Amino acid sequence: MIKKILSAAGLFLFLISTAASAQLKIGYMNTQQVLSELPQRSEVEQQLNSYIESRRGELEERITDFQNEVAAYQENQENMSEQEIQQREQELAQQEASVQEFQQNLQSQIQERRAKLLEPLYNAMDQAIADVAESNDLDFVLNQATTNGENVIYYSADQQLDITQQVIQRVKETSATN
Repeated sequence: MIKKILSAAGLFLFLISTAASAQLKIGYMNTQQVLSELPQRSEVEQQLNSYIESRRGELEERITDFQNEVAAYQENQENMSEQEIQQREQELAQQEASVQEFQQNLQSQIQERRAKLLEPLYNAMDQAIADVAESNDLDFVLNQATTNGENVIYYSADQQLDITQQVIQRVKETSATN
């Protein structure tokens, strides 16, 4: 956290010192808005949702199997010896751990799939940002908000510095030609 604050302060001081010595052109944009308006976004979401649903079925099957095993154990527990009870409880604990591990692996796989599916969109957006920044002769382009919606830029005297719509248009143009 301290490193982030120091990095942000360092960048801020660098920008102020550069601006003081020369005319610095800084643009800003809202990456979440760009991503939400990309036509490919709905296709990526459909692919991801399809993947999640297919894998969710596996998880639900494992959970159901575990719950059935627990119910069977509870029904037959009265007829079991102390040693059988301990052995069965160990087996159930191992099965529960296996289900939890599968769930964690599944979450990790979903995150990896999401990143893989979104990578071409991020690459297209990065290229569009670079193209728009060059065409507007900008020195820097800042993200207007973080991924959780917190504003990074709270004030800009010149509304023409918002290049969000230009980036959206550029990404749509380049994706239409590909």
